Amino acid sequence: MIFSDKNSLDDYVIGKQIGQGAYAVVRVGLHRPSNKKVAMKIYKKPKLLDPNRRKSVKREIKLMEKMRNQHIIHLYEVIDTSKYVILIMEYVGGGSLHGYLKSQSNRRLDEKEAKRIFKQIVEGIRYCHNRCITHRDIKLENLLLDDQYNIKIIDFGFSTCIPNEKKIKIFCGTPSYMAPEIVNKTEYCGPPADIWALGVLLFTILSGCFPYRGATDKELYSKITRADYKLPTEVYKSLSGAAIDLISSLFNTNAD
Repeated sequence: MIFSDKNSLDDYVIGKQIGQGAYAVVRVGLHRPSNKKVAMKIYKKPKLLDPNRRKSVKREIKLMEKMRNQHIIHLYEVIDTSKYVILIMEYVGGGSLHGYLKSQSNRRLDEKEAKRIFKQIVEGIRYCHNRCITHRDIKLENLLLDDQYNIKIIDFGFSTCIPNEKKIKIFCGTPSYMAPEIVNKTEYCGPPADIWALGVLLFTILSGCFPYRGATDKELYSKITRADYKLPTEVYKSLSGAAIDLISSLFNTNAD
């Protein structure tokens, strides 16, 4: 584990909770020496007794230390105490893209705004893929907006760093965003699975609904496998041909 030699936990004021995961909570913090707000992702060590979970947190830290991009959340440092592992990160105050969509009429964005936001997400993911990092959990909740409504990609807990052409067997992510090769449990390369998830994002921010839905996982996975989606009629009529073509291209069931 990485130890901080710059600050101790005493240098921070820990504030209200702003996020919750299966193994960690995220709280607002204040760095006393600089009077700067930060986000603190706090892992309790008793929850890291499982070797795979420990390995996952170490990998998350290692990946985030490598990355410096305007559309990816910045990791400042890691504090390791007897009870906690704490990731000290850039604070982003605009909420998630999920929350932003919910605040819009019809829960969707017009094409001009969607294009601006989607371009930033793609730039962040391209930066990752150029470094052989696959995010593997791209979704509305893992995209934050800063005060200028610019995107910051967060949560690299499921991410991997292996050659882009190497196939993997670990099946994870959020069902609605999973690519056909994942729901079919076949070996897959990471970047195409991220690209499929970008398609789900684009469809959702333009239409206000998910492209693939089912009463059961089996029904959902069947639709994903066949790329069985349909844009609502009023949305289809409002979109440019370029947007419709891009969605179709992203939903290619052939990962290659």
